[in-house]
Amino acid sequence: MAHNLNAAITALLYTVGEDGIEAEQLISSLNIDEATLAEAMASLSLPGLTVQKYGNTYVLTTEKEMEPYIESLILNKVSTKLSQASMEVLAIIAYNQPVTRSDIELIRGIASDGPVKTLIAKGLVEPKQQPDVRGQQLYTTDLFLNVFGLNHLDDLPTTDEETEEIESFFSNLVNQKGQNNI
Repeated sequence: MAHNLNAAITALLYTVGEDGIEAEQLISSLNIDEATLAEAMASLSLPGLTVQKYGNTYVLTTEKEMEPYIESLILNKVSTKLSQASMEVLAIIAYNQPVTRSDIELIRGIASDGPVKTLIAKGLVEPKQQPDVRGQQLYTTDLFLNVFGLNHLDDLPTTDEETEEIESFFSNLVNQKGQNNI
């Protein structure tokens, strides 16, 4: 029973994801009592993973020792080259956020779904649905700031600066990250 219970707990924690699951819901879903849950959680062994308890909520997380591997994965995910179109779209989003896909297409004069999807997949841009706006609003992420070595969006060159300086800024940042590898 303990093995099946551990498997069931693992499956439930995996299913609920980063939101976690409250102890009462685990107890109810597994048809066990609080003492059994506490015992099962204490004996749960998941290589590379751990269960954190925040208040009354259990969340499946990675062990601290796995951080270098996860960081490497994230950096590799964004280390592939961005196309010129993706760089243009990224600049439009960075300077005009929040912005919709149609706004981007209006500015560029060409369909931009591909570059937008690429930027979202690389974690540089995230879509957010606003209740008062019809389309998704696109924003840059903290990863964008990290990749480009910025502390805040205010650190982006302003349009008051020379165009050459803005181009130099992006060129230098891209080259710092490995010859246009983002």
